[in-house]
Amino acid sequence: MKKRDVFLYSLIMVVCSIFSVDVVARAMTGESLMPRIAAFTRAPQVTVDNSFRCSDNKPIAGLEQTRDPQLRKLAEYQQLCHSAVASTVMIFTDMPNSEATAQAAATKMAATLKEFNKYHVTPLVIAEPVTTWGDIDFEEFTAGFYDKWIDAYFKALRAQGITTQQMGIWVPFPEANLPYWNRNNAKPKDFATMVNKYLGAAHKHFPGVQASVMLNSATYDADDFDWANGEYLSLIPYVKDIQKGLVQSFGLQGFPWLPNARQSGPGILDAGEFLNHKLAKEAADTLGVKKIWFNTGTFGLKYADDVGKQVSLDPSRRTDVLNSILAQAQTLKKEGYQISINLFSQNKSQTAEATDWSYFATNTINTSSNSPVFANFAARLHQERIELWLFDRL
Repeated sequence: MKKRDVFLYSLIMVVCSIFSVDVVARAMTGESLMPRIAAFTRAPQVTVDNSFRCSDNKPIAGLEQTRDPQLRKLAEYQQLCHSAVASTVMIFTDMPNSEATAQAAATKMAATLKEFNKYHVTPLVIAEPVTTWGDIDFEEFTAGFYDKWIDAYFKALRAQGITTQQMGIWVPFPEANLPYWNRNNAKPKDFATMVNKYLGAAHKHFPGVQASVMLNSATYDADDFDWANGEYLSLIPYVKDIQKGLVQSFGLQGFPWLPNARQSGPGILDAGEFLNHKLAKEAADTLGVKKIWFNTGTFGLKYADDVGKQVSLDPSRRTDVLNSILAQAQTLKKEGYQISINLFSQNKSQTAEATDWSYFATNTINTSSNSPVFANFAARLHQERIELWLFDRL
């Protein structure tokens, strides 16, 4: 008899045996054993010890009452960690394309900035090159087409009563070396021109405002968005013409990647490749700054919209990826840089990205198998005196 047949017959006998035992149990007790059997075979629940603290800092009080979706999510991280977790949280905004949209966007942003200030949380404002009519053309922005509206936006923010201290950290044109945006024939030096224009307007109305730039670790052609085709090129051409003193830090973005289940290839899971410290160091040195931050994360599930393509990382492998990220940060810290790690942790499995970057859901804060992964990483960063920043929202 073939091994496959032996296995099949054995499986049938086990199922029949379970069914027979269940029949007897029903006859003798009136209760089925199936719920208990199902509970036994289900993945074990993972809990986080209530005595565990991610940091020595007290939680920020009152976050549960805020209407801001980022701050309310931060409250859940504090619940997991039984302590403060992050004092900087990433938020997103777009850009105006008229006086009216400048006023409306400023009113909305002013409310957010005031709410963050209320809880003493620093906003990391990612200003994406998007307007109500679509992506901004980089060549048009470089030529000055948007100058008056950007100026009107920051002027309106000032009129809303926002102070320089409330502004947080502003990051225009994020990951401009990715083909997300309408780059067309834009050159790396055009990035510096756009940053100078945008942040120049910000400094005009908010002298001394904190600012940064963020580029992806792998650079792609404008029309190529196959993650396997990125090249880890020097980022100096993008930052060398940014006005000195205009930014106070440099951000490097890099994420792990695996091909879908129908493709072959090893993927990229080592931060030594997808978040190499050398790229960050040379860009920061070119800018003349000593602060570096990483925008990164680990996924639990990719290609969530197609069962046949899905790939996942279990908690152990996610921990390994985070350890490799920490190693890159430690290297820079030893060389005298002030390091922060912004952990992108949103579940985006229901979006076009189809990737779950989260570590827990609202109803699984203390039981998700990935909750300890986050909590332990947060504690490690606290011990290493490396700041943890966050992006997630309800």
